[in-house]
Amino acid sequence: MSRGPLLALLAYSCLSLALFGRDVLGDLRHVVEGFGQSPAYFGRDQSIFVWSLAHGARALTHGSDPFLTHDVFAPSGYNLAWATNLLGPALFATPATLLLGAITSYDLLALAAPATAAWTAFLLCRRLSGRSAAAFAGGLLFGFGTYESAEMVNHLNLALVALLPLAALLVLRRRDGEISRRIFIIALGLVLALQFWTSTEVFASMVMFGVFAFLLGALLAGRGPAPELARIAAETFGALMLALVLAAPYLYFAARYSNPVSSVSARDAGVDLANFVTPTGVTWLHPLTSAGAAMKLRGNVSEQVAYLGLPLLLLIAAFAVEFRRSLLARCLIVFMLLAALLSLGGVAYADGSSLGVSLPWALLGRLPLLRFATPGRFLVYAWLAAALASSYWLARDSRAALRWGAFVIVALSLVPNLTGVRWGTRVETPALLADRSVAARFIPPGATVLALPFGIAGESMYWQVEDGFRFRLAGGYLSISLPADYRPYIHLITALEGGHVSATARRELCGFIRFTGTRVILLADNAPGHWGELLDPLGVTARRVGGLYSYELASGANRRPAACVR
Repeated sequence: MSRGPLLALLAYSCLSLALFGRDVLGDLRHVVEGFGQSPAYFGRDQSIFVWSLAHGARALTHGSDPFLTHDVFAPSGYNLAWATNLLGPALFATPATLLLGAITSYDLLALAAPATAAWTAFLLCRRLSGRSAAAFAGGLLFGFGTYESAEMVNHLNLALVALLPLAALLVLRRRDGEISRRIFIIALGLVLALQFWTSTEVFASMVMFGVFAFLLGALLAGRGPAPELARIAAETFGALMLALVLAAPYLYFAARYSNPVSSVSARDAGVDLANFVTPTGVTWLHPLTSAGAAMKLRGNVSEQVAYLGLPLLLLIAAFAVEFRRSLLARCLIVFMLLAALLSLGGVAYADGSSLGVSLPWALLGRLPLLRFATPGRFLVYAWLAAALASSYWLARDSRAALRWGAFVIVALSLVPNLTGVRWGTRVETPALLADRSVAARFIPPGATVLALPFGIAGESMYWQVEDGFRFRLAGGYLSISLPADYRPYIHLITALEGGHVSATARRELCGFIRFTGTRVILLADNAPGHWGELLDPLGVTARRVGGLYSYELASGANRRPAACVR
């Protein structure tokens, strides 16, 4: 490899550390990359991935099942083939996880995500533009644009997108005859398989937009290149089959065992039209614009990935006009518009209000498996197309100063927010769990623990990791959907998250304790909620120890609180 790509990777890595690593580098073991936790639950998803990294390492070293776990949602457990997790990266990162801890592994992967995405985009842009400087600019847009900044909040699986440009680069190299058919199929199959084991959602959209790219090429190129396109498409299909073979264990568990998110449909979870020109909290321009405008946008900050901004939109328009006779330009513009259209979801929204306009995804999103996809995340492909278009436009020699001046304005409009948010969240380990010899006196090995606040509202997943999976959880947090066995307790779970305690919740608590086999309740000190109203009727005296309140519900296998004895 020449020096240019290595220097680019080094530069992107330093930039990632400077932009996103300032709050975590001082304490990688206890500060997790991403936004801090709040009542709106922004930043909670990191716990899923930290838990996933620890669980994957444990499965590999203990020879346990990496897909079906009973560590959470006792007694029924959870099928991780349908969970938001990082099983592939978890297996690769096992040495780091065992040596440095799961939070450190998470931070290292998170800080690598923008740098590697930018670098593979650089390689692809250099292939098309032929200029390293222009390619470096394209890599900046893809690796440090709004999509990546937003996903760095708490969606590590969606931030790890370096394989997308790499797949496109392999196709181009095969088109130009630089690699043989066998090497192409094996290499692309491995790339697709790695993406599958990193994020099944990104893999699915990658395949879908890959099909769209081939169809666009066939429609816009005419009859001449059709045989070559058909040949490469057939070989790409072979690579896809190889990837599915490598993903066979994942597919088996997804098909063979229950799907805990079967009731979920994200068909209408599209981006807000206004977000294309309205910066959000992940961008430094946000405080300079109307905060109220960003608050009206659909979705939370990690789903508001559409801000390209007026400068970039104008640059893309200039590219479209200047290269309007170019096949590459036509393909990129149509591909970008298609990604943007599908990202709007089934119904168009602007400023948080429905426009009442039904869109193509209203039909496509009903298809099997596609209904689980969140359409707003398709913007990653628009960002990749924008990076390629920008790089190609910058590579022209004419009016170079004007072009680069325009790009500087674009880059400045997309700089991540460095003052308005902290890109790190401290995870405090309760003293009770930090010392396992002390924890063993309050939590019997293998006992089921109800950790409060429950699920997404608390830190139970971190607690289980810190205690080395010595106890099982009644509940947990792995997706927005509860397993079927837990759904009848939805009113109680609202109270367990710290919400309103209804009469129904109080009645359901004993049944939930019996159903889950809970032996200990651990309540975080100073956690918001109506805990006395919910837990005092159990008639169990809480002991405050190590930053937690411990309620021992049973000292024997069959004992329950007096209030729960029938």
